[in-house]
Amino acid sequence: MKLEIKNLVKKFNSTVAVNNVSFKIEKNKTLGLLGPNGCGKTTVASKLAHQAIAQGKRPLLIAADTFRAAATEQLETWAERTGCALEKGLQGQDPASVVFAGTQRFIKEAFDVLIIDTAGRLQTKSHLMAELSKIKRIITRNLPYTSICTLLTVDSMLGQNSFEQAKLFHESTDVSGIVLTKMDSTGKGGIIFSITQAFGIPIAYISFGEQPQDLKAFDVAAFVQELLG
Repeated sequence: MKLEIKNLVKKFNSTVAVNNVSFKIEKNKTLGLLGPNGCGKTTVASKLAHQAIAQGKRPLLIAADTFRAAATEQLETWAERTGCALEKGLQGQDPASVVFAGTQRFIKEAFDVLIIDTAGRLQTKSHLMAELSKIKRIITRNLPYTSICTLLTVDSMLGQNSFEQAKLFHESTDVSGIVLTKMDSTGKGGIIFSITQAFGIPIAYISFGEQPQDLKAFDVAAFVQELLG
């Protein structure tokens, strides 16, 4: 079993391209959450905010998923729960305008970390690419001193559907890393091997449970051992 784990860990690491992006929650950092609806994106954004607060930093959450009414409400609930500041707009509002307002507030109130929950429901890949590109331009222009890290949420239960979703986002924008979500369920997340092999995207975090602290840095050896039971 030990040899099997060692070989799988080696294979897993060999599929991931060299990546200079740090996944640590550092001062003057922008963390953008990508992913389809229902993959735990909003929950992960909130958990990252909780981690930032636990580390003594001041995060600002931006509710840029204005197409799904429940997304802003969910983020509001989490912001109250974790004691995190929240920038929100109106339902149907241009997400980029909410991000713009958020960057202005980030500067004015001297926040440390910016965490953005983006829309997961856009009609076509071109719409998705255009929206995410617009948001990135705003951050780059208004907060040139921050480093940008884009995290894609991958549902551990969806199998091949998760692969197709990862493919869409990988083709549409720069993805820095993956957050494997819903790992407290029956899903084992084995599809992540195919995703990393195909696209060379590192795994940043594992998300599990509904508590603010239920987010941990990805450990490939522990993951493989748990996968093999």
